Amino acid sequence: MFIDLDDFSHTAGDRPDLATVVANRSGTSIAVRTALATLICTLIDWTEREDGGNYPLKPGDCGGCDRHPITVSDTAFNHSWAVDVDINRHDNSFTMGNRHELPTRVARVWNQYGFAWGGDHDGPKRDWMHFEFIGTPADAIELSEQAMRDLAPRRSA
Repeated sequence: MFIDLDDFSHTAGDRPDLATVVANRSGTSIAVRTALATLICTLIDWTEREDGGNYPLKPGDCGGCDRHPITVSDTAFNHSWAVDVDINRHDNSFTMGNRHELPTRVARVWNQYGFAWGGDHDGPKRDWMHFEFIGTPADAIELSEQAMRDLAPRRSA
């Protein structure tokens, strides 16, 4: 996993507060807020690793920063703040019902490091793909350090 501060996704434009994280296993790239890049990079790496969540991301089916408005209003979309990540949209869609492929274990690990999961929503529809950071910038630093310690790949002796 690496963070490329110069390669922004086409929807992110040239905002200086964004970075593109790229998953080692799948090559999936996601534009996110620079302050969250290390944390998201660590979580994505763990999510895909066989000794972690073992849930590969699908290139072109994941997203972060996106500047379009919410479809039912002129309100800015949460993704425009670059604190959200959608994982495998087509397998984990925004829908009524419980159909999704994202392992609950993966969602719980993301929860542990400051992300709310759309699958936990109480309303009639659930956004199974969606993770949104709900902490402060200071939380992001602390949780990044903790995640790097806790979720690092296990080394063979």
